[in-house]
Amino acid sequence: MARNMKAAVMRQHGGPEALTVEEVARPVPGAGEVLVKVAACSLSRLDIFIRDGMPGRVIPMPHVGGCDVAGWIEEIGPEVSGVEIGAPVLIDPFWNGEMLGEAYWGGFAEYVAVSAQGLLPLPQAARFVEYSCLPTAYGTAYRMLHTRGRLQAGESLVVVGASGGVGVACVQLGARAGAHVIACTSSEDKAARLRTIGADECVVAPDGQFGKQVWNLTGKQGADVVVDFTGSATWTQSLRSVKHGGRLLCCGATTGFEAHTDLRYLWTREMDIRGSDGWKTEDLRELLGIMAGHEFDPVIHAVFPLSRIQDAMRELEGRTCFGKIVVVPDGVQAA
Repeated sequence: MARNMKAAVMRQHGGPEALTVEEVARPVPGAGEVLVKVAACSLSRLDIFIRDGMPGRVIPMPHVGGCDVAGWIEEIGPEVSGVEIGAPVLIDPFWNGEMLGEAYWGGFAEYVAVSAQGLLPLPQAARFVEYSCLPTAYGTAYRMLHTRGRLQAGESLVVVGASGGVGVACVQLGARAGAHVIACTSSEDKAARLRTIGADECVVAPDGQFGKQVWNLTGKQGADVVVDFTGSATWTQSLRSVKHGGRLLCCGATTGFEAHTDLRYLWTREMDIRGSDGWKTEDLRELLGIMAGHEFDPVIHAVFPLSRIQDAMRELEGRTCFGKIVVVPDGVQAA
């Protein structure tokens, strides 16, 4: 007899109401896979894009989203070795060129079947809520700043959209690297919180026009490194904020992909524009080591039970959150 589980099921694209918690068949791990009992699943903007529907991307229905998952190994499928039932793990959500929660059913559920190759071991006393925040937010930030951006101690770093998941991660990791962090945000309340996690200075620009303030804060020189994953709404301001010989880093475009570029800034300031695409498994391993040394803790905005997945989505879309939103299956102790 098939065993069941609770999952937030999407049967058609739409708003938060498109997700309904239902009882569905629990997945069975196939060859090379394990079944993970979900302890926590953090939300990202990708979850919203998948729910809304993306041009050119067909998501077979019904579908269960959720990319960033931490939990325990519940079952082991055929052709899997080197793992144990009950072991705490973080899932690297990107494997075989596809994303968990997009190409495969994800972590908005009590259980998820994943490739055993995508498992990263966690300490026995794992803080699942915090670890679930690593891949999409902190993994992306780490690769962008360090692997691609080569951020150095003493450099100035401007973070655009600093109060969201990736932005907060950039502020924390930039401060840890010894950079002088300038965080751009939309309110004084968020600015105050950004200072507590490592921002040296904050620019409050609810209209997105932060360039002039950054220019003045940097002695009319611009910053060594500017991070922009917002896209069309802020790209011009970001170009203006880069110093001569500086780097402009981009890992996404949440406000739109079509951005105006004044090419004069590229040659007159001899700047580099560097793309950074997500993370690699080695980036996550580095972050796990950093967390084990208690060098930083992921910032959590709120934790919702799975039964309130619609409320969690609305909170994320409201753009009032600071840090990550995490969903845990009802009744699970995941702290």
